[in-house]
Amino acid sequence: MKNLLGKVIDFLKKLGYFALQYAYSTLYCLLKFLKIQVQKWKKAGVMKQLAKAQSGLGAEVYALYRQGAQDWQGMPSVQQQLRVVEAAESDVFNVDGIIDEINNEYIRKKEELQERYSVKRSQVGQDFGEES
Repeated sequence: MKNLLGKVIDFLKKLGYFALQYAYSTLYCLLKFLKIQVQKWKKAGVMKQLAKAQSGLGAEVYALYRQGAQDWQGMPSVQQQLRVVEAAESDVFNVDGIIDEINNEYIRKKEELQERYSVKRSQVGQDFGEES
């Protein structure tokens, strides 16, 4: 009877560890989703700034074209607008990098969680065997 009760307790412990693992996994997934959603909202704002910067560059180039300027690439106003566009593009790439980091962090945490709880589940049977 004691052996049967021990097996039932071991089974419940393992079941509890499975439940904890999947609860934490769900929590990490939810946090990942929220973090990525915030970054997507940020990216939408950055994309608007990029479109505005590109529009400003186009307007500057067209103004110089209308004036008949031949060497518009070397004009300081065009160079300034190009720097603004490049800065906006780098902001977009930074947000994409943050999203990739969030995904990698989630994968790493999930693997650590699986490893930690698989070790705990494997130790459940061993602990009972040593006590008897």
